[in-house]
Amino acid sequence: MGKRIFHLLFMSILFFTNQGYAQYTNTYPAINTDLQDYVRSTLKENIRKIDAINGQVIIMDCKSGEIKAMVNLVSNKSGIEPSTSLLSQPTGLMRPISLLAALEQGKVKLNDSIDTKSGIVDINGYLLEDYNWRRGGNDKTTIRQGFLSSSNIATYLTVKQTFGKDYSKFYKTITNMGYGLPQDEIKATLAIPNDDISFAKFATGKNQQITPLQILTFYNAIANNGKMVKPTFHKGETITIKEQITSKENIAIIQQLLMQKVKDGLAHQAYSDKVSIAGEQGTAIVKKDGNNTIYCLQFCSYYPSDNPQYSIIVSLNKKGLPASSSMVSNVVKQIIK
Repeated sequence: MGKRIFHLLFMSILFFTNQGYAQYTNTYPAINTDLQDYVRSTLKENIRKIDAINGQVIIMDCKSGEIKAMVNLVSNKSGIEPSTSLLSQPTGLMRPISLLAALEQGKVKLNDSIDTKSGIVDINGYLLEDYNWRRGGNDKTTIRQGFLSSSNIATYLTVKQTFGKDYSKFYKTITNMGYGLPQDEIKATLAIPNDDISFAKFATGKNQQITPLQILTFYNAIANNGKMVKPTFHKGETITIKEQITSKENIAIIQQLLMQKVKDGLAHQAYSDKVSIAGEQGTAIVKKDGNNTIYCLQFCSYYPSDNPQYSIIVSLNKKGLPASSSMVSNVVKQIIK
Protein backbone atom coordinates (compact mmCIF):
# COMPACT_ATOMS: atom_id res chain seq x y z
CA MET A 1 0.00 0.00 0.00
CA GLY A 2 2.80 2.40 0.91
CA LYS A 3 4.43 1.82 -2.47
CA ARG A 4 1.13 2.46 -4.22
CA ILE A 5 0.62 5.74 -2.38
CA PHE A 6 4.11 6.90 -3.28
CA HIS A 7 3.59 5.75 -6.85
CA LEU A 8 0.32 7.66 -7.10
CA LEU A 9 1.88 10.85 -5.84
CA PHE A 10 4.77 10.39 -8.25
CA MET A 11 2.30 9.83 -11.07
CA SER A 12 0.53 13.03 -10.03
CA ILE A 13 3.71 14.94 -10.72
CA LEU A 14 4.01 13.35 -14.15
CA PHE A 15 0.33 13.87 -14.80
CA PHE A 16 0.33 17.55 -13.98
CA THR A 17 3.47 18.08 -16.04
CA ASN A 18 1.94 16.97 -19.33
CA GLN A 19 1.18 13.26 -18.84
CA GLY A 20 -2.17 12.43 -20.40
CA TYR A 21 -5.44 11.55 -18.68
CA ALA A 22 -5.54 8.14 -20.39
CA GLN A 23 -2.31 6.91 -18.84
CA TYR A 24 -3.35 8.23 -15.42
CA THR A 25 -6.78 6.58 -15.40
CA ASN A 26 -5.41 3.32 -16.77
CA THR A 27 -2.88 3.16 -13.95
CA TYR A 28 -5.36 4.07 -11.18
CA PRO A 29 -8.91 3.38 -12.41
CA ALA A 30 -10.52 4.33 -9.05
CA ILE A 31 -9.38 7.94 -9.49
CA ASN A 32 -12.01 10.35 -10.81
CA THR A 33 -9.93 12.58 -13.07
CA ASP A 34 -12.43 15.45 -13.16
CA LEU A 35 -12.63 15.43 -9.36
CA GLN A 36 -8.84 15.12 -9.08
CA ASP A 37 -8.38 18.18 -11.26
CA TYR A 38 -10.97 20.19 -9.35
CA VAL A 39 -9.50 19.22 -5.97
CA ARG A 40 -6.04 20.18 -7.18
CA SER A 41 -7.15 23.65 -8.32
CA THR A 42 -9.15 24.22 -5.12
CA LEU A 43 -6.28 23.16 -2.88
CA LYS A 44 -3.82 25.27 -4.85
CA GLU A 45 -6.08 28.31 -4.56
CA ASN A 46 -6.38 27.91 -0.78
CA ILE A 47 -2.67 27.28 -0.22
CA ARG A 48 -2.07 30.57 -1.98
CA LYS A 49 -4.90 32.32 -0.14
CA ILE A 50 -3.71 31.54 3.40
CA ASP A 51 0.01 31.36 2.52
CA ALA A 52 0.29 27.69 3.55
CA ILE A 53 3.48 25.66 3.31
CA ASN A 54 1.83 22.56 1.89
CA GLY A 55 -1.46 20.72 1.79
CA GLN A 56 -3.15 17.43 1.06
CA VAL A 57 -6.69 16.37 0.16
CA ILE A 58 -7.91 12.77 -0.04
CA ILE A 59 -11.42 11.64 -0.96
CA MET A 60 -12.43 8.02 -0.43
CA ASP A 61 -15.49 5.91 -1.19
CA CYS A 62 -16.93 4.92 2.19
CA LYS A 63 -17.97 1.39 1.31
CA SER A 64 -15.19 0.21 -1.01
CA GLY A 65 -12.23 2.23 0.21
CA GLU A 66 -11.52 3.38 -3.37
CA ILE A 67 -9.53 6.61 -3.49
CA LYS A 68 -11.42 9.00 -5.76
CA ALA A 69 -8.98 11.90 -5.47
CA MET A 70 -5.62 12.41 -3.81
CA VAL A 71 -3.67 15.64 -4.18
CA ASN A 72 -0.51 16.67 -2.37
CA LEU A 73 0.95 20.13 -3.05
CA VAL A 74 3.86 22.14 -1.68
CA SER A 75 4.57 25.86 -1.93
CA ASN A 76 8.15 26.78 -2.78
CA LYS A 77 10.14 29.39 -4.69
CA SER A 78 8.99 27.89 -7.99
CA GLY A 79 5.33 28.19 -7.03
CA ILE A 80 2.81 25.60 -5.85
CA GLU A 81 3.74 22.17 -7.16
CA PRO A 82 2.88 18.48 -6.67
CA SER A 83 4.82 16.79 -3.90
CA THR A 84 5.73 13.21 -3.00
CA SER A 85 6.15 14.07 0.69
CA LEU A 86 3.65 12.24 2.91
CA LEU A 87 2.50 14.32 5.88
CA SER A 88 3.09 12.27 9.04
CA GLN A 89 2.69 14.58 12.01
CA PRO A 90 0.58 15.44 15.09
CA THR A 91 -3.15 15.86 14.60
CA GLY A 92 -5.98 17.95 15.99
CA LEU A 93 -8.56 15.32 15.01
CA MET A 94 -8.15 12.98 17.99
CA ARG A 95 -11.14 14.10 20.06
CA PRO A 96 -13.77 11.75 18.53
CA ILE A 97 -11.38 8.78 18.78
CA SER A 98 -10.60 9.44 22.46
CA LEU A 99 -14.29 9.95 23.26
CA LEU A 100 -15.19 6.74 21.44
CA ALA A 101 -12.61 4.84 23.52
CA ALA A 102 -14.09 6.29 26.72
CA LEU A 103 -17.67 5.47 25.74
CA GLU A 104 -16.67 1.87 25.04
CA GLN A 105 -15.76 1.42 28.72
CA GLY A 106 -19.31 2.31 29.81
CA LYS A 107 -18.12 4.63 32.58
CA VAL A 108 -19.13 8.02 31.17
CA LYS A 109 -22.19 9.51 29.49
CA LEU A 110 -22.50 12.55 27.26
CA ASN A 111 -24.50 14.49 29.85
CA ASP A 112 -21.91 13.99 32.60
CA SER A 113 -20.58 17.27 34.00
CA ILE A 114 -16.93 18.27 33.68
CA ASP A 115 -15.10 21.41 34.75
CA THR A 116 -12.75 22.77 32.11
CA LYS A 117 -11.89 25.70 34.40
CA SER A 118 -10.94 28.86 32.53
CA GLY A 119 -9.59 27.04 29.50
CA ILE A 120 -6.21 26.15 31.02
CA VAL A 121 -5.42 23.12 33.17
CA ASP A 122 -2.06 22.57 34.85
CA ILE A 123 -1.07 18.90 34.57
CA ASN A 124 2.06 18.54 36.66
CA GLY A 125 3.59 21.61 35.04
CA TYR A 126 2.24 20.99 31.56
CA LEU A 127 -0.40 23.52 30.56
CA LEU A 128 -3.22 22.00 28.51
CA GLU A 129 -5.09 24.81 26.79
CA ASP A 130 -8.36 25.17 24.95
CA TYR A 131 -8.45 27.37 21.86
CA ASN A 132 -10.62 29.94 23.69
CA TRP A 133 -8.64 30.17 26.94
CA ARG A 134 -7.98 33.88 26.38
CA ARG A 135 -11.76 34.38 26.50
CA GLY A 136 -12.20 32.41 29.70
CA GLY A 137 -12.67 28.93 28.26
CA ASN A 138 -15.79 26.80 28.66
CA ASP A 139 -15.94 26.64 32.48
CA LYS A 140 -18.35 23.95 33.76
CA THR A 141 -19.94 22.03 30.92
CA THR A 142 -20.92 18.53 29.81
CA ILE A 143 -18.95 15.95 27.87
CA ARG A 144 -21.28 16.55 24.92
CA GLN A 145 -20.88 20.31 24.93
CA GLY A 146 -17.16 20.02 25.55
CA PHE A 147 -16.88 17.93 22.39
CA LEU A 148 -19.00 20.32 20.33
CA SER A 149 -16.80 23.17 21.58
CA SER A 150 -13.63 21.29 20.57
CA SER A 151 -12.34 21.37 24.14
CA ASN A 152 -9.05 19.50 24.56
CA ILE A 153 -9.48 19.81 28.31
CA ALA A 154 -12.90 18.14 28.13
CA THR A 155 -11.35 15.33 26.10
CA TYR A 156 -8.56 14.81 28.60
CA LEU A 157 -10.87 14.94 31.64
CA THR A 158 -13.23 12.45 29.99
CA VAL A 159 -10.53 9.85 29.33
CA LYS A 160 -8.90 10.57 32.69
CA GLN A 161 -12.20 9.92 34.47
CA THR A 162 -12.60 6.71 32.46
CA PHE A 163 -9.10 5.21 32.54
CA GLY A 164 -7.52 6.87 35.58
CA LYS A 165 -3.82 6.00 35.54
CA ASP A 166 -4.26 2.89 33.43
CA TYR A 167 -2.49 4.55 30.51
CA SER A 168 -1.71 1.29 28.73
CA LYS A 169 -5.39 0.31 28.71
CA PHE A 170 -6.28 3.56 26.98
CA TYR A 171 -3.51 3.02 24.45
CA LYS A 172 -4.58 -0.56 23.79
CA THR A 173 -8.21 0.49 23.41
CA ILE A 174 -7.24 3.11 20.83
CA THR A 175 -4.98 0.81 18.82
CA ASN A 176 -7.34 -2.17 19.06
CA MET A 177 -10.01 0.00 17.45
CA GLY A 178 -7.67 0.29 14.45
CA TYR A 179 -6.42 3.84 14.93
CA GLY A 180 -3.21 4.30 12.93
CA LEU A 181 -4.04 1.71 10.28
CA PRO A 182 -3.11 0.84 7.62
CA GLN A 183 0.47 0.29 8.81
CA ASP A 184 2.30 -0.57 5.61
CA GLU A 185 5.44 1.34 4.68
CA ILE A 186 4.35 4.53 6.45
CA LYS A 187 3.81 3.52 10.08
CA ALA A 188 1.99 5.74 12.55
CA THR A 189 4.13 6.61 15.57
CA LEU A 190 1.90 6.40 18.62
CA ALA A 191 3.90 6.77 21.82
CA ILE A 192 2.50 4.76 24.75
CA PRO A 193 1.55 7.19 27.57
CA ASN A 194 3.34 6.62 30.87
CA ASP A 195 2.21 9.58 32.98
CA ASP A 196 -0.55 12.19 33.09
CA ILE A 197 1.32 14.57 30.78
CA SER A 198 1.93 12.05 28.00
CA PHE A 199 -1.63 10.78 28.58
CA ALA A 200 -3.06 14.27 27.97
CA LYS A 201 -0.89 14.75 24.89
CA PHE A 202 -1.80 11.38 23.40
CA ALA A 203 -5.54 11.86 24.03
CA THR A 204 -5.44 15.16 22.14
CA GLY A 205 -3.18 14.02 19.28
CA LYS A 206 -0.08 15.98 20.23
CA ASN A 207 2.58 13.30 20.65
CA GLN A 208 1.77 11.36 17.51
CA GLN A 209 3.07 11.04 13.96
CA ILE A 210 0.17 9.96 11.78
CA THR A 211 -0.72 10.51 8.12
CA PRO A 212 -3.93 12.06 6.79
CA LEU A 213 -4.70 8.76 5.04
CA GLN A 214 -4.56 6.87 8.35
CA ILE A 215 -6.82 9.43 10.01
CA LEU A 216 -9.23 9.29 7.08
CA THR A 217 -9.32 5.49 7.30
CA PHE A 218 -10.58 5.70 10.88
CA TYR A 219 -13.17 8.41 10.20
CA ASN A 220 -14.31 6.41 7.19
CA ALA A 221 -14.94 3.48 9.54
CA ILE A 222 -17.16 5.73 11.65
CA ALA A 223 -19.08 6.69 8.51
CA ASN A 224 -19.27 2.99 7.61
CA ASN A 225 -21.01 2.11 10.91
CA GLY A 226 -17.80 0.69 12.37
CA LYS A 227 -16.47 -1.34 9.44
CA MET A 228 -12.90 -0.37 8.53
CA VAL A 229 -11.86 -0.90 4.91
CA LYS A 230 -8.39 -0.51 3.43
CA PRO A 231 -7.81 2.42 1.07
CA THR A 232 -7.18 1.31 -2.50
CA PHE A 233 -6.52 2.92 -5.89
CA HIS A 234 -7.99 0.01 -7.84
CA LYS A 235 -11.63 -0.90 -8.38
CA GLY A 236 -12.87 -4.20 -7.03
CA GLU A 237 -10.12 -4.53 -4.41
CA THR A 238 -12.13 -3.93 -1.24
CA ILE A 239 -10.32 -5.36 1.78
CA THR A 240 -11.81 -5.28 5.27
CA ILE A 241 -9.26 -4.36 7.94
CA LYS A 242 -11.70 -4.63 10.86
CA GLU A 243 -15.28 -5.86 10.69
CA GLN A 244 -16.28 -3.69 13.67
CA ILE A 245 -14.00 -1.17 15.39
CA THR A 246 -16.37 -0.67 18.37
CA SER A 247 -20.00 -1.26 19.29
CA LYS A 248 -22.52 0.07 16.79
CA GLU A 249 -24.27 1.92 19.63
CA ASN A 250 -21.22 4.04 20.37
CA ILE A 251 -20.46 4.52 16.67
CA ALA A 252 -23.98 5.95 16.33
CA ILE A 253 -23.30 8.37 19.20
CA ILE A 254 -20.14 9.67 17.53
CA GLN A 255 -21.96 9.94 14.20
CA GLN A 256 -24.62 12.13 15.78
CA LEU A 257 -22.00 14.31 17.46
CA LEU A 258 -20.09 14.78 14.20
CA MET A 259 -23.31 15.78 12.45
CA GLN A 260 -24.12 18.23 15.22
CA LYS A 261 -20.56 19.58 15.20
CA VAL A 262 -21.05 20.79 11.63
CA LYS A 263 -24.69 21.79 11.96
CA ASP A 264 -24.38 24.04 15.00
CA GLY A 265 -21.02 23.31 16.67
CA LEU A 266 -17.54 24.70 16.19
CA ALA A 267 -17.23 23.19 12.69
CA HIS A 268 -20.24 25.18 11.47
CA GLN A 269 -18.24 26.88 8.71
CA ALA A 270 -18.33 23.61 6.79
CA TYR A 271 -22.14 23.51 6.93
CA SER A 272 -23.91 23.28 3.60
CA ASP A 273 -27.60 23.56 2.85
CA LYS A 274 -27.05 21.42 -0.27
CA VAL A 275 -25.49 18.30 1.27
CA SER A 276 -25.39 17.17 4.90
CA ILE A 277 -21.85 16.88 6.27
CA ALA A 278 -20.57 15.25 9.46
CA GLY A 279 -17.04 16.00 10.57
CA GLU A 280 -14.39 17.33 12.90
CA GLN A 281 -11.84 20.11 12.62
CA GLY A 282 -8.64 20.60 14.56
CA THR A 283 -5.30 22.36 14.83
CA ALA A 284 -2.00 20.90 16.04
CA ILE A 285 1.48 22.33 16.43
CA VAL A 286 3.98 20.58 14.16
CA LYS A 287 7.02 22.63 15.18
CA LYS A 288 7.06 25.30 17.89
CA ASP A 289 9.27 28.26 16.98
CA GLY A 290 7.80 31.53 18.20
CA ASN A 291 6.36 33.56 15.33
CA ASN A 292 7.54 30.85 12.93
CA THR A 293 5.60 28.06 14.63
CA ILE A 294 4.23 25.58 12.08
CA TYR A 295 0.59 24.61 12.53
CA CYS A 296 -1.28 21.67 11.04
CA LEU A 297 -4.86 22.64 10.16
CA GLN A 298 -7.19 19.71 9.45
CA PHE A 299 -10.77 18.82 8.71
CA CYS A 300 -12.05 15.27 8.27
CA SER A 301 -15.63 14.49 7.33
CA TYR A 302 -18.03 12.30 5.40
CA TYR A 303 -21.13 13.01 3.34
CA PRO A 304 -24.07 12.82 3.02
CA SER A 305 -24.13 12.38 6.78
CA ASP A 306 -27.37 10.35 6.81
CA ASN A 307 -26.17 7.93 4.11
CA PRO A 308 -22.40 8.34 3.73
CA GLN A 309 -20.98 7.83 0.26
CA TYR A 310 -17.63 9.59 0.54
CA SER A 311 -15.17 10.61 3.23
CA ILE A 312 -12.66 13.45 2.89
CA ILE A 313 -9.69 14.88 4.75
CA VAL A 314 -8.05 18.24 4.15
CA SER A 315 -4.71 18.96 5.81
CA LEU A 316 -2.79 22.23 5.51
CA ASN A 317 0.48 23.24 7.15
CA LYS A 318 0.94 26.94 7.83
CA LYS A 319 3.73 28.95 9.39
CA GLY A 320 2.71 31.59 11.92
CA LEU A 321 -0.61 33.12 12.91
CA PRO A 322 -3.44 33.35 12.08
CA ALA A 323 -3.86 29.59 12.03
CA SER A 324 -7.39 28.31 12.45
CA SER A 325 -8.96 25.01 11.44
CA SER A 326 -11.84 27.04 10.00
CA MET A 327 -9.48 27.75 7.11
CA VAL A 328 -9.70 24.10 6.05
CA SER A 329 -13.44 23.91 6.74
CA ASN A 330 -13.85 26.35 3.87
CA VAL A 331 -11.84 24.07 1.57
CA VAL A 332 -14.11 21.13 2.39
CA LYS A 333 -17.18 23.24 1.69
CA GLN A 334 -15.78 24.32 -1.68
CA ILE A 335 -15.12 20.72 -2.69
CA ILE A 336 -18.42 19.31 -1.41
CA LYS A 337 -20.82 21.57 -3.20
